[in-house]
Amino acid sequence: MQNDPMRREIDKDLAKVLYAQDPIAFFTHWLSIAALSAVYFGSIAQHGLFTAWIVFYSIANFGGIALWAWNRYWPETFTPRRWINLHALRSIVLYSAPGLSIWFAFHSQQADLPVLHTVLLVTLAAGVFMSSGFDLCNFSSAIPLLLVPAMVLNFSSPTRDRIVVGVVLVVFFVAMNVYAARYRTLFRRVVEARVNQQRLAESLAIQQRVTEEASRARTRFFAAASHDLRQPLHAIGLLAESLKDTLASAAQRSETADSIIANVEALNGLFNQVLDLARLESGVTQVIPLHFRLSEIFGRIDTQYRPLAAAKGLALRIAPTDAVAFSDPVLLERVLGNLISNAIRYTERGAIWMGYRSGRIEVRDSGIGIAPEEHELVFEEFYQARLPDNKPRQGHGLGLPTVRRLVNLLGGDVTLRSAAGRGTTVGVPVKRGDPDLITITARLSDPASVGPTAAGRRILCIDDDPAILAALERLLGRWGCIVRSVRDERAAVQAVEDDFVPDALLCDYQLGNHRTGAQAVRAVRQALWERGDGDIVTLMITGDMASSELSTLAAQGIPVLHKPVTPARLRRTLDALWQQGERNAALERRPPAS
Repeated sequence: MQNDPMRREIDKDLAKVLYAQDPIAFFTHWLSIAALSAVYFGSIAQHGLFTAWIVFYSIANFGGIALWAWNRYWPETFTPRRWINLHALRSIVLYSAPGLSIWFAFHSQQADLPVLHTVLLVTLAAGVFMSSGFDLCNFSSAIPLLLVPAMVLNFSSPTRDRIVVGVVLVVFFVAMNVYAARYRTLFRRVVEARVNQQRLAESLAIQQRVTEEASRARTRFFAAASHDLRQPLHAIGLLAESLKDTLASAAQRSETADSIIANVEALNGLFNQVLDLARLESGVTQVIPLHFRLSEIFGRIDTQYRPLAAAKGLALRIAPTDAVAFSDPVLLERVLGNLISNAIRYTERGAIWMGYRSGRIEVRDSGIGIAPEEHELVFEEFYQARLPDNKPRQGHGLGLPTVRRLVNLLGGDVTLRSAAGRGTTVGVPVKRGDPDLITITARLSDPASVGPTAAGRRILCIDDDPAILAALERLLGRWGCIVRSVRDERAAVQAVEDDFVPDALLCDYQLGNHRTGAQAVRAVRQALWERGDGDIVTLMITGDMASSELSTLAAQGIPVLHKPVTPARLRRTLDALWQQGERNAALERRPPAS
């Protein structure tokens, strides 16, 4: 119960209200001491006992004052619940004195003192109800001590008047407990309403800050993207204009054309990086893990980036490894490509090293490094670390943000070790794979157009673009597939009814007549189900990244590939899906263990 946040908030308010009421209670107790002393000191025979009672009552009141002062000036000494319990203990000591004092009234020579004394006790009990009725612990520790002795003495008296007073006290006692229970319920609801309102206000404040930060981030993003997109466009415009110069030589025109091509490539690279981030942000990029040898990815990285490193006079060293990984090879290769590209861009001399050890791939360089205060900033879109000697910007500041998102998608987190002028080391965690499962997966080094896995497979393609259908037919035909191409879901269902039962369904998301690929997939699966055929491998291909339905499809286990899709990516995805289906079917056919 103590771990309940709402209970803790209620305890805080209880402690505050309990101790806030104490000064009035202390004043009331001093008045009680003074009044009882004036009445009894000269009218009873037990002066020594009465004096001891006065001393006890005064000490109890002083102790209550001390506890109140402790809470006022050092409230952090105890938890709110501990303060409440201490207050209840103080109530036991403090209210036992006036409660037991009724004994003096019944041993006095004045016949009306028991009734007057009972009225005083009822008055004190009413004060307890007002100050402590909202807490069961404090209320229960005070009220019985005040009223039970009076009830016992009144019922033990043989006179009818005393018994009537005792009955009245019992009724009063029960009524106070009933109303105190309602009081506690009301108090708890008031506190809960306040806490909920406070939490709502805090939540709204947080959401407002998040919204404002998102707005600022979006503004920064578009400002930086606009700048980086305008730069090559501006250069292309100037260079294109210079091509009109009739006095320019062929060599000059060739140089200008090369510069235009270089700026177009830079523009295309930035556009692709922005699209990559958009895909990751949309939540529809899927991980298709395979068991594969890291050496295959390392080999392609070496082939692609060694010439770029050599052009800057840098050594690219990739440590050989026979490790087997279980991850998405395409996404992992994009991560490593971004890291190697960054390392080459920000290293002027020395070497770049990449290798695998202890479950991580590390990329190290001897470049300019990153100051510690910028370690988190470099993972924000378009942020670029400060360059020494006011050198011009390089790249677009999208590489590391893309890397972090991809690695998070693969189930890990990027580590960064760097210092200004001392190079950078980036670590990427990789799950270990099973060497025995490599043989049943498509080798990444195999060309996309060969291999026995796809041969003879029947594939139904749905796309409203005839050019894309023609390209898919040629590609899948080279793999040995039997292809049926249609432009809408009606034709796809008709193909199934014509006994073309596919092994895979490739479907574009945005179809004609305001129809979607999800609707076409449902229609084809319904047609197959009506024929009594099982489920088929389904693959959605789209250029759309904004539709929420794509996330739903991904959650249902339907892979979504975003255009442009390379033949290798398409082939590996299909092979992985077919092999997963065969493994599942084999498990279903396996007899149960006895």
